[in-house]
Amino acid sequence: GEKKGRERERRRFAGVGLSLPFARQPATMSVPESTMEQVLRSEQEKWLADAKAAVKQQAFYMKRAIDEDSLRDVFKYSSAMLGELRTSLLSPQKYYELYMRAFDELRGLEMFFEEQRGKGHTASELYELVQHAGNVLPRLYLLVTVGAVFIRSHESPIKSLLKDLVEMCSGIQHPVRGLFLRSYLTQVSKEALQLIENKVDTETSTEDAVEFVLQNFTEMNKLWVRMKHQGPVRERSKREKERKELRDLVGKNLVILSSMEDVDEAMYGKIVLPRIIEQIVNCKDELAQAYLMDCIIQVFPDEFHIKNLETFLDSCGNLQPNTDVSSILCGLINRLSRFMEASQAHAELFESVGAFNKILEPVSRISSSLDQQSVANIYSAILDFTVGQKSDTLDRVDLVLGQCAAALGGLGGSLSGQASRTLKGILTKPLDIYSITELLELSSYPSVMHLLDNTMQKQVAVDIVEKILQKGTVISDVKKVESLFDFISLLLKADEEDPVEEDEDDIEEEQNLIARLVHQMRSETNDIDNSFSILQLAKERFEKGGPLRLKHTMPTVAFDVLQLVKQCEDAEKSVKMLQYLHTIIDLISEVPQPEKAFKLYLECTLVADLKKLEDNAYDFMTAAFDIYENSIPDTKAQTEALAMLIGTLNDCANFGEDNWDTLITTATKWSIKLLKKSDQCKAVYSCSHLFFRKGGEAEASNETSDKVLVCLKRALTIAKQAQGMAKSSRGDVGPVELFIAILNKYVYFFDQQTSEEVIKAEDIQNLLDLVSNETSSLTASDDKTHNETVKFYHNTLRYIMHLKEKSPEKYASLSLKN
Repeated sequence: GEKKGRERERRRFAGVGLSLPFARQPATMSVPESTMEQVLRSEQEKWLADAKAAVKQQAFYMKRAIDEDSLRDVFKYSSAMLGELRTSLLSPQKYYELYMRAFDELRGLEMFFEEQRGKGHTASELYELVQHAGNVLPRLYLLVTVGAVFIRSHESPIKSLLKDLVEMCSGIQHPVRGLFLRSYLTQVSKEALQLIENKVDTETSTEDAVEFVLQNFTEMNKLWVRMKHQGPVRERSKREKERKELRDLVGKNLVILSSMEDVDEAMYGKIVLPRIIEQIVNCKDELAQAYLMDCIIQVFPDEFHIKNLETFLDSCGNLQPNTDVSSILCGLINRLSRFMEASQAHAELFESVGAFNKILEPVSRISSSLDQQSVANIYSAILDFTVGQKSDTLDRVDLVLGQCAAALGGLGGSLSGQASRTLKGILTKPLDIYSITELLELSSYPSVMHLLDNTMQKQVAVDIVEKILQKGTVISDVKKVESLFDFISLLLKADEEDPVEEDEDDIEEEQNLIARLVHQMRSETNDIDNSFSILQLAKERFEKGGPLRLKHTMPTVAFDVLQLVKQCEDAEKSVKMLQYLHTIIDLISEVPQPEKAFKLYLECTLVADLKKLEDNAYDFMTAAFDIYENSIPDTKAQTEALAMLIGTLNDCANFGEDNWDTLITTATKWSIKLLKKSDQCKAVYSCSHLFFRKGGEAEASNETSDKVLVCLKRALTIAKQAQGMAKSSRGDVGPVELFIAILNKYVYFFDQQTSEEVIKAEDIQNLLDLVSNETSSLTASDDKTHNETVKFYHNTLRYIMHLKEKSPEKYASLSLKN
C-alpha cells in the first residue's frame, strides 16, 4: 500500500521541476547550493500547503460523516485524511506541522468512537473494524485512536492492548513517519498508564507499564538512529540537523518513565536503567548516546543516580569513541553537586553509599580513551563536586589532583591551549576554598602544575602568591615554606630548559610579589630561630634566580634578618645573623646593585653598633667604604653616598678609639676628593661633627677638638675658592649659602663648648661680617633665585639673637647686622 501511495505522490507532484528529496540529481545540473536551498524551501512550503489543504478537506468530510453518524464514511474520510501523513516529501519540521494539523482532528475522532460505545458498538468491534483500512499508516493511527477508547472500556486487560499497539506500530519502518506514529501512541497511552498506577486493572502491573514504555522507546530510538543512514553521504550534516529536531520525540518516553510514581529506586536500578543503557550502547550512534545519557541525568531523581552510579558510569566506558563522554559525566557530577549542597541529609546519603569513590574509580578507567580537554573537563567537575563536601575534603582534593595528573600524563604530549586553561582553573579553584597552609599539604598539586607549560605555571604561581598576600596568611613552618617554594619554583629561578630572553618588566612585577611574600614567612610566636631558618631557606632558593631576580628579592631577606637582629637579646645569635647578613649583602653588591648594598651596609652598621658589636659594625662600615671607593663612579651618587656615610658615623656611639679615628679620618679624606668645591665644602663641615662627637668606651666628650676647627677652616677656605671660581666664570657672588652654613656650624660648636678654647667669638664675628657683606649684595639685586639664601641668613640671625638672650655673657661681644 505504501509503495502505491508513493507512486501517487510522485504523479501528484509531477511538473514541479524537482524530484523527491535525497533523489540523485542529473549530472548536468549545476545549481549553486544557496539557490538550491531556496528552491527546496519554496517547494517545501508548497507541498505542506497542499497537504494541509487535503487534510482540511478530508477532515470536513469526516466531521460531516460524524454528524450523520455514518461510521463507514467516518472510517473512509479519516483514513483519507491520515493518508496525507504518508508523504516522504516534507522535512521533519514541515512534517511536524502537518502531523499537528491531523492530531487536532484525531481528538474529535476519538470522541466520536467513545460515543459509538453507547450506540451498540463495543470497543472490541471498533478495534477490529479499523484494521480493515487499506493503507498501513492510516490504519495504525486509527488503531491507536480506537485503542485509547478500548482501554477506557475495560473490556480487555490494558497490558494486552498496549502490547498489541506497540507491536503493531512496527509496521511503519520509515524513520520520520514511524517516529511521529509512536509519538502519537506515547501521547494517547498516558491515560492508560495513569489507570495502571491507580490499580484500575488488577491484571496489569507497573512492570507491564514500564515494559510498554521501554519497548516503545527502543523502537523509536532505532527509527531515530536509522535516519542517519538515509540518503547520500553529502547530506549527512543536514540529516543530523533534522535528527536533532526530532530528538525530543524519543526523550519523551524517559520523561514518562520518570513521572511514574510506582517506579522506585529498586525498579529503576533493576529494570529501567539497564534496559535504557542497553539500547543506548547498542545503537552505536554518537548523537543518540550523548542526548539520551543526558536525558537520564536530567529526568530521573538524584537519589536514583546516587544509588546506581556504578551502572551509569560503567556504561560511559562502552559508548562510541566520538561520543562526548566528558559532557555526560560533567552533567551528572554537577547535578549531584547541587543535590548534595541542598541539605545535610543529601550529603549524608551521598556519604552512606560511598559515592565519591564510585565516581572517581570508573572515571580513571574511562579517561584513558578520552582526549586531553575531555579529561580536564571531567576532573574540573569532580573537583567542584569535592570542594562542596563538608568533611575530609582535603584528602579527596589531593586524590582528585593525583588522578588528574596521572590521567593527563598518561595521554602523553603537551597540553592544548584549552586544556591548559581548564587545568589552570583546577589549580586555582582550591585557593578560594582552603587556606594556603592547607594546600601546601597537597602532594599532588605540583604534579598537576608540571603538566602546564612554563607560562601557565607562572600564572598559577602568581595566583598563589597574590592569594597569600590578599588573605594575609602567615606561613610559619619551614617545611611548608619549602613546599610553597616548590609550588612557585618557576618564579624563583630562570628557565634552564628554555633559555629565552626574559622581559625585565615582567620579572620585576613577579619578584615584587615574591619580596612581599617574604614578609609573610615568619614565626607567629616570635621564635627567632624559626624565622631565621625560614629566611635562610629563602636566601638559598633566591640565589638560583640569577641577577635579574636577586636584586628585587634579596634586599627583603636582608631587612627581615636585620629585624630579627634587633629583636634578638642573645649576642652570639646576633653575631651569627649579622655574619649571615654580610653574605646576603655581598650577593646584592655582585648583582650588581652597589647602591642598595651600600645602604644595607650602613643600616647593618647602625644595628651592630646599637648591639655594641664593634667588630661587626666595623666590618659593615669598611664594606660600605669599599663600595663607595670602587663601585660608585657617578659624581652625584658619590656626594649623596658620602653624606649618608658621614650621617651613619655620626649616629654611631660604640666604636673604639682606634677604629673610630680610622673611619672618620677616611671619611674626611674622601670629602676633600669630591669633584665640586661646593660638595667638598658641605662634606668637610659635616665631618666636623665626627671629631666633636668622639665615641668609644668612654662617654661622648663635650669638649671641642682642634680637628673641629681645622675642618671648619678648611670648609671656609673651600667656600672662598668656590666663590672665586664663580666670580671669575659667571661674574656672580657665588655660593653664599656655604658661608651661612659654615656660620651655623661655628655657632653650634661655640654654643656647645664650655670655654673659648677653640672656637672664639671673634671668629664668629668675622664670619658674620663676611656673610653680611655677601648677603647685602644679594638683597640689592632683584634675582628671585637668591630669596632662599637671604631667608636662610635671616633665620640664622634670629637664632643667634635667641642665643644672646639665653646666654648674654657668652654672646655679648657679637654684633649682629640685619
